[in-house]
Amino acid sequence: MATLQEVAEKFNVTPEQVSTLRSAMSRTWSAVYYDLVDSFEGGEREMYKLYGNKESALVAENTLDADRVTTFCPELELDWVYKLEDGSRRKDVIALGEATWEARCV
Repeated sequence: MATLQEVAEKFNVTPEQVSTLRSAMSRTWSAVYYDLVDSFEGGEREMYKLYGNKESALVAENTLDADRVTTFCPELELDWVYKLEDGSRRKDVIALGEATWEARCV
């Protein structure tokens, strides 16, 4: 399991950005979790099964897709999650989210 520093280096961002993203994902996950579970006939078990029982994939997809973190955390500057420094679109948003969710906070 990588550290926040290692995730930052891998995705060319700062450790502070990774920490902020982790916090935003956590807040967003708390906001969408129960509605998401309710959308599955089999509940939480079915929801996790869809993502191969990999929590980081589940959380990343459901917090970063459709810019949900920006909806639930509008006060945070999170444009860097979706755009690179040159203005082009980041193609590894979900991978960044998964790595961030799995990272150790040391």
